[in-house]
Amino acid sequence: MKPPVCLITGGSSGIGLTTALELAKQGYHVLIACRSERKAYQAIDYIEKHTNQGKVEFLPLDLASLDSIRCCVNHFEKRQLPLNLLINNAGIFNQSGTTEEGFELIWGTNYLGHFLLTYLLLDKLNSSESSQIIFIGSDVALWSKNLDWKRWVKKTPLNFLKLYADSKMCLLLLMRYLLQHQLYQTAVRVNTFHPGFVQSNITIWHQLSRFLKIGNSPQKISKNIMKFLTDPEYNSVQGQFLNRNLQPMPLTDVSINDHLASQIWEKSLFWTGLSNPIIQTPVQYNPEDGIWGPYSLNLTETELKEIQKQIFKIVLPRSPIPVLFNSYQFLKTGNFGSLILLLIQGLKREFHMERHLDSPVIFELCQNPYLLEKVREYLGESLFLWRSELWVNYPAQQLIPLWHQDRYPQLLTKTGKTLHAYLALTEVNAGNGFQYLPEKYNSLCSVKMNDPFSGNPFFEVKTDVEQLALPVCLKPGEFIFFTDDLIHRSICNMSGQVRLSLTLRFAESSVKMCRSYSSHIQSPIVFF
Repeated sequence: MKPPVCLITGGSSGIGLTTALELAKQGYHVLIACRSERKAYQAIDYIEKHTNQGKVEFLPLDLASLDSIRCCVNHFEKRQLPLNLLINNAGIFNQSGTTEEGFELIWGTNYLGHFLLTYLLLDKLNSSESSQIIFIGSDVALWSKNLDWKRWVKKTPLNFLKLYADSKMCLLLLMRYLLQHQLYQTAVRVNTFHPGFVQSNITIWHQLSRFLKIGNSPQKISKNIMKFLTDPEYNSVQGQFLNRNLQPMPLTDVSINDHLASQIWEKSLFWTGLSNPIIQTPVQYNPEDGIWGPYSLNLTETELKEIQKQIFKIVLPRSPIPVLFNSYQFLKTGNFGSLILLLIQGLKREFHMERHLDSPVIFELCQNPYLLEKVREYLGESLFLWRSELWVNYPAQQLIPLWHQDRYPQLLTKTGKTLHAYLALTEVNAGNGFQYLPEKYNSLCSVKMNDPFSGNPFFEVKTDVEQLALPVCLKPGEFIFFTDDLIHRSICNMSGQVRLSLTLRFAESSVKMCRSYSSHIQSPIVFF
């Protein structure tokens, strides 16, 4: 008979290493998935010295990189092995930062990385004999009384313990969803194991505990895990949160919230690219709604990446002209809104929502022949570009949350047609872009107030009308047009990735600028 196969994350140290050792003693074929090749082979040497049974191998895996997880699964599948046991053991506690894709590091590693790994291996587990999944959890999960979605797409805050609790709570909710929706008609078992305070290297306090003789040794915990795997008493245990003595732990209302589990599952599919709101067949937006397209700038992937690089590294970090000079101009003209906006961006060193026509990369985009061809179809040959804005929506941010129209009555004397072009320079989707209301619902929206600087109206939109809003989804290098009639707002960016777009404001030559309007950067009109 072929030996059972186990893949264990973080198997190069702590309870991962001692569990891998015990599995090898039982004749398992063990695959240690971790970041460090050096540590992995040290662990393999250690296991081989202490047992002559089983087989131990290394799989490269960085749970803070979704691409690394996909590569790990591809390497495993090429081996054409069954998968009888998946132990999601790896985890971090107090590290700070973001994952490769921009998610908070603790939550992204402990939960989202394991979510993707588990999802990609579900078919393999289902087709293997007597297979099961074990999540290494923590009772800290039970501290989580609510889940703060926005924290998961930001850099780790000072209160990292909340993120650790959320990550372990999400694992409990994942276990629940798997059992109810993905594995309910299969023989795959799923359980979560809380090892307690372990003498490991996850923090300096855990490292000191072995010298102070407090906490649980990794050897003791791994023996209990093996007892769970081999003792017939536990053969029917399913969907339990077990303590180190294999006794069920009480669950909180949050951990058994089926609606919340479904929400996290759907969002996790989106965050990991398993469900993409951009349909392969292009969505055609309806001109009757005040929005139409999409069209293509016909830029290659290489050209788009170079544009992104130039904007993020050169255009955004610098102010095209000295802030103090502009401050004087704004005070002179009474344009206090622009002054406040520019000063905030100066403090952040992020100059977006500004004109950057002195930047060659932006100026070239404004003159894209495929773009101008479509603009002329609507405005005719006599047109000009009077305003260009970079929109950079970082994770967990929402640029303009209020429903509004881009009419600019205080900036333009309208005696002709105007047109707004929205260019997607990165992917625009239902998790980071903007949403709009079809024009037939405009009559249901009442004006709440007007922007004191631009004159654009902000609307009061009832909840039942908001539910009728549609998202804009564009591939990088696509663009759409919209008119002054479009009521829209930005979406809070929950995609985990920065969204970069460029809005260009075009008008017929008969439209004139108001004298009170002052450009932030240079002359606001560029003729074609």
